[in-house]
Amino acid sequence: MRKIKNITVIGLGLIGGSLALAIKESSNEFNVTGYDVIIDAMNIAKYRNVIDKIAISYSDAVKDADLIIIATPLSNILNVINEIRNFLKKGVIITDVGSAKENIVKEVHKVLPEEVVFIGGHPMAGSENEGILSARADLFKNAFYILTPTEKTGSEPLLLLHSILTKIGAKVVSLSPQEHDEIVSLISHLPHILSTNLVELVNDEQDKLKNLFKLCAGGFRDMTRIAVSNPKMWIDITFENKNQIINAINKYIKHLEKFKDALDNNNIDYIKSHYLKAKEARTNLPKYVDKDISNLYELMIAIPDKQGVLSEITLAISSASINIEDISIFHSTEYLGGGILKILVQGENAGEIAKKAVEKKGYEVRIRKIIGD
Repeated sequence: MRKIKNITVIGLGLIGGSLALAIKESSNEFNVTGYDVIIDAMNIAKYRNVIDKIAISYSDAVKDADLIIIATPLSNILNVINEIRNFLKKGVIITDVGSAKENIVKEVHKVLPEEVVFIGGHPMAGSENEGILSARADLFKNAFYILTPTEKTGSEPLLLLHSILTKIGAKVVSLSPQEHDEIVSLISHLPHILSTNLVELVNDEQDKLKNLFKLCAGGFRDMTRIAVSNPKMWIDITFENKNQIINAINKYIKHLEKFKDALDNNNIDYIKSHYLKAKEARTNLPKYVDKDISNLYELMIAIPDKQGVLSEITLAISSASINIEDISIFHSTEYLGGGILKILVQGENAGEIAKKAVEKKGYEVRIRKIIGD
C-alpha cells in the first residue's frame, strides 16, 4: 500500500489549522503545506509551526500533494476544486470538512478528473473561538469524524484517510452523504435554528415586556448559547442542507403541534409522558467512555479486489451504530483474487452486531475477541 507523505491544508482557520497541527504532531513522516487567501493566516501558521511550508498559490499548494484537505467555508469548496483541478497528481486524495455532504460530493465528482479521489469529510468538533490563533492539536481527540464514501470510493484511499484521522485521535465513522445530511439536520442544524429563532422571539417581545432580557437565566442561556455562532457560516450550511433542514423543521412542528393540542385539551397524561420520555432519552445519550480492551473484537472479512467494497462494509458497520477503532487490509493466500480486511470494533456485543451487519451484505466474516473471556 502506498504511503501518504505530502499533505496540503487549504484554509487555515480553526479547523484547518487544528488538522494541520494534529497531523504534524501525530508523525514526523508528514510534510504539511498550508495555503490561505489571507496571507497573515499563513504567516501565523508557519510561525507557530502549524505547517511546514507556505504555498504561494493554489497550484504550488497541490502539485506535490498526496492528500489535500479543503478546510474552507462550504460555499467556497467548489471554487477551490475548480482552482486546483488542473494541477493535481494522479491518485491524490482530496477531502473537505463541510457540515453538509450530499450536494458537495455530487458536484465535486462532476468536475474532478477520474484519477483523483474525493472523500467527503466532516469533523464533529469545534470551539467558540475562530481563526488560526485558536488552532489546537487536541481538537479532534475522541471527537467523531464522519467520512462519506460512495460506491465509487476505492478501498486504499479510504483506508489511508481513515488511518490518518485515527492517528490524530478521532473516532472515524462512515456514512452515506444522504444519511450524514439527514442526521446533522436533526442534531446540529435544527438546534441552531431553534436557538436563533428563540432569541429573535424574545428580542421581539421585549418592546412590551421591558424586563425580558434582564431576567433571562440558565435555561434560556443554555439553549441559546449557539445562537452567537458565525452567521456567514450558518447561511452556507442552511442553504447547502436546505431540503433536509426543511424536513427536520416539519417533523419538529408536528411534535410542537401534538404538545399544543394536548395542552389545549388538558391532556395531562400526554404531557407527563412527553416530559418523562424526553428526560429518559436525554439521560441516556451516549457518553464517552475510556476504551475497555476487554470488549475489543477483531473482524476478519474476505473481500474481493474491486472498487467500493471497503465503503460498503464500513457503511454497514457504522449504520449499525458501531465505531471502527482500526482497519487494515492484508493480501492472503487463503483467498485468491482479493484479501483479508481486518477491522477492530469496541464495545459490549459490538463484534456480533458488526459481524451480522457485514454478513447481511454477503461477506464471509470471522470474529475473535482480542482478550479471551
